[in-house]
Parts: sequence; structure tokens; C-alpha cells
Amino acid sequence: MSRNRISLRQQKKKEQKSSGQDATEINEAAAPTADNAVARESVPGAAVAPADPVEHRSQPRVQIPLLVELQHPSLGKVRCVARDVSEGGVYVYLEDTTIHTGAKLKLTLLNPDTVHNQPMPTVEMQVVRSDAQGIGLVFINKTGKHLWDSVERFRSELAIGRDYFQIHLSPLTLNEQGQLLVVQQHGKWLFPGEYLVVGENWKESLQQSLREKFALPTLAIEHAFDMAATGAEDMPEAATMKIYVLVRVDASEFALPADGSYRNFRWVDNLRDLKEITFGDEQDRQVAGKALAWQHRESG
Repeated sequence: MSRNRISLRQQKKKEQKSSGQDATEINEAAAPTADNAVARESVPGAAVAPADPVEHRSQPRVQIPLLVELQHPSLGKVRCVARDVSEGGVYVYLEDTTIHTGAKLKLTLLNPDTVHNQPMPTVEMQVVRSDAQGIGLVFINKTGKHLWDSVERFRSELAIGRDYFQIHLSPLTLNEQGQLLVVQQHGKWLFPGEYLVVGENWKESLQQSLREKFALPTLAIEHAFDMAATGAEDMPEAATMKIYVLVRVDASEFALPADGSYRNFRWVDNLRDLKEITFGDEQDRQVAGKALAWQHRESG
């Protein structure tokens, strides 16, 4: 299993368990207004009855995190991740938690939309609690409502397996003779790919994987050749977007990984070879056939 293939369902449960107490404390610290009842319902993990008791979600969901900027004389300007945003307040992850309870600071919700450059509001907030992970803040005045409106526009839940996928890079690895590499794992044949870690450059990740695992220096990355979304209803957190990329390599020093993760390999160059291979995913067989057809056209 890849290093970033953790169970998102388990992760969500842990986040809800840890965030429930923080959410309750933040809202209780806010001014006791009627709006707090609404705010409490809006906070993930808060102990309230759901708005619709008959609602049932068949898929786990993840909350989009919020990127914010804090301004304070002792901090300067720092970027942080926020959670548990409600009409009453917000909890912010902050490594430097030396800021004292009662301190006032400014918070700006940074625009997560790189397509529409919509300005975000800056509001004044007050620290009501501090712990090892961050600080709890409450809105000082009604202008905090503007922040809440912005959050409502940009913060939404994603259904894993419908909107949210792990990204798997599947290199269609071609040697100097135009042969396509497939490897065997657990009795099935597949492409030597891996999951993309969030924040990594996909080209660099692909090149590093081929070089370190198979001693295959990359000669050229042609282009993204195909893609497919896979998943199962009973395990939506395993939903995967597979991106097949054509890669030309120097195979003069090729070797299987020493860790035994792959049992065998083959360099194939015709459709007849593909018919003899038991692929773990039929999509891989189809893509392999199209890749070889493309290679034959390119080589004339």
C-alpha cells in the first residue's frame, strides 16, 4: 500500500473526535446570542442533532480546509490552516501559540479559487483559548458575518468516490526499441506506477520513481495518453483517478526493485503478447494496446 493511501474514513472519524471538543468550547466562549445555536449546527463535530434526522450518506466525505492569514504584532503575517469555522468563531492551527488569551488580531480568509480572483474579507478577532496545536478565536463584531458568507461560498463537502480521487500515475514506459514495460505483482500484470503525493510535481515524481526503482533514466515524457476513474461503492475511499503517461527511457541498466515488490517483467511490442498476459485491470490492457498502436504509427 502506498505511503499516502490511508483510510480517509478513519481519518475523518479521528478529526471529528478531536474537533468536537474544540468546536464546543469556541462557540461557548462566543457572545450568548441566538445566532450561536445556528453556528453550533455549522461546526463539524459539534454535539447537536442533524437538521435532517433521516439523511443518510452512503459515502464518507471530507471537508475542504481553509487557508487564512493572521496579522498580529507578535506574529507579523502568517499563513495558517483553519477548521471549525462558524458564525461564532474559528480554530486555527498555529505552531507559535505564545500569543495570550484576550489578544486581538486580524484574520483574512485567503481565496482558494485560482480561477476566480475574488477578494476575501479581513475581520478582527479575539483569542479565547490556546493549546499546543493552535488558538481558538471569536469574532469581535458583526463584520465577522462577512467572513462566514465567504466561507459558505467556498467551503463545501466532497463525496469521496464522486468528487474526490487519489491520483495514480501509470507510466507507459517505452525503451529504445519501442517496447512497452509491464511488471508482475501478486500474479497480475500492471504498469509500474505509484500514487502521487499531494504537493509533489508529477513529472519529477514519475522520473524519480522509474530511476530509483528500476534504474530507468527518463529520456522524454511524451504526454498524458489516457485516464480512467475507478472505485467501488463498498470502498469509496479507494476511488482512484489513473493517469497514463507516455515515457521514453534508457533501459540499458534496467533491473527489478531489490525489495521484491515485483516478481517479473516483460517488454512487449505487439498485441499478440498482450493477449497472453493476465492484467489486474482490464483498462490497463486496453490502454497498453492503444499505446503500442500509437508507437507503431510513430515509428512508421
